[in-house]
Amino acid sequence: MTASTEPIAAGPAVPTRFNADPEWAEGSSKGMRGLVGPNPDPTQAELDKIAHGLTTCDELGEALAEAIANGETNLKEFRHVLANGLDAESPEPLRAFFSHLQQRPDWVDDDLLAEGARVMRQAGTDMADVLNSALLNGYRSSADTLLLSSTGGLANGSARRVGETMKWNVECVREGGMERAGEGWKLTVHVRLMHALINRHYRRRDDWDFSVHGMPINQADQGATLGLNSTYYLVGIRLLGMPLRRRDGDAVMHLWRYIGWLIGVDEHWLPLDERDGRRKFYHLSLTAPAPDELSKGLAAAFEKSREKLAYPRFETLRRRYEAAKNRSLFSVLIGRSGMHDDLGLATSWPWYVLVRIPINLVKHGLFARLPGGRNFLLRRGQKQLDKALARHFPGEAIAIGEHTHAPK
Repeated sequence: MTASTEPIAAGPAVPTRFNADPEWAEGSSKGMRGLVGPNPDPTQAELDKIAHGLTTCDELGEALAEAIANGETNLKEFRHVLANGLDAESPEPLRAFFSHLQQRPDWVDDDLLAEGARVMRQAGTDMADVLNSALLNGYRSSADTLLLSSTGGLANGSARRVGETMKWNVECVREGGMERAGEGWKLTVHVRLMHALINRHYRRRDDWDFSVHGMPINQADQGATLGLNSTYYLVGIRLLGMPLRRRDGDAVMHLWRYIGWLIGVDEHWLPLDERDGRRKFYHLSLTAPAPDELSKGLAAAFEKSREKLAYPRFETLRRRYEAAKNRSLFSVLIGRSGMHDDLGLATSWPWYVLVRIPINLVKHGLFARLPGGRNFLLRRGQKQLDKALARHFPGEAIAIGEHTHAPK
């Protein structure tokens, strides 16, 4: 189906990037279409919601960013409350912001959060690889490429950005990571403020064309990013042979539903379950703009960042292996045309996936069901994720807020 271009009923004009190249969007999202279920095509109301989402942002984060700009509070005070909680000295803007976040929605289920984190953590290295694929796949559309390239996504900034994204992912799935004192919770809230500061900066620039791009960091794009980390991830991890039941997938979706709420994504884009997540992600993909030259630049920078990873032994050999593995894996998860035509990257035959499928079927389908098997895999998965993270920051402790792409 070609998405309708009828305008939304009210509010700012629909940015011209909305449904700008329906032929490309249909081709790039056809794999997801078959997973949506009956009646996959978006209704007019669903299309209107996407169009409107391009013009709206996180209002709570926006209010705090404005308060910081006005001198009512500052980043030092924000970091203090983030680390230690509210106290009698906390400024009112921080009190309003954190009071909202600490009052979780009624739908949050701690058992489901913990299980969603376990399902992802159990995958270990495969989790990191599929999420890296999700990051790269996000560059296929030009939806965010201008903003990403402007905030440090190219050249030397890419290696650090990929490492910070992995740090966030790893801490969100660590045991206890999404509790108030957990690093995953803190990093998610920190990212929310950075998004708000970036939004405030870029929407005020003379060279930001709202009529083309909409809000710099908008609700629709936030929903698509949430889909990459949840819906796309679950499809990818299953393609690698990890057998997941429906309840496993829904636990992962619940985890990302809460992460999405915490980071400021509108309730509409928070997936109720895996089926709902697929439908939302497909519709967002169906209206996304085609790639541009910045897409290829970001993809090249991502590939270049792999050359900066540190290994304790056989570094040159390991880097070559990782490059070959990624080409093989990404050619399957992103597709050969997506890799070559959209991102300008080399492709490879699917040898890595063929190797991983039997390993994961035995590991997660058989061994995990033996007494103590899953606990072993969870410990091993966490060690693998910590090692993968250490390759980005060798000998370096990563502090919250140590590096951001927000304007100074």
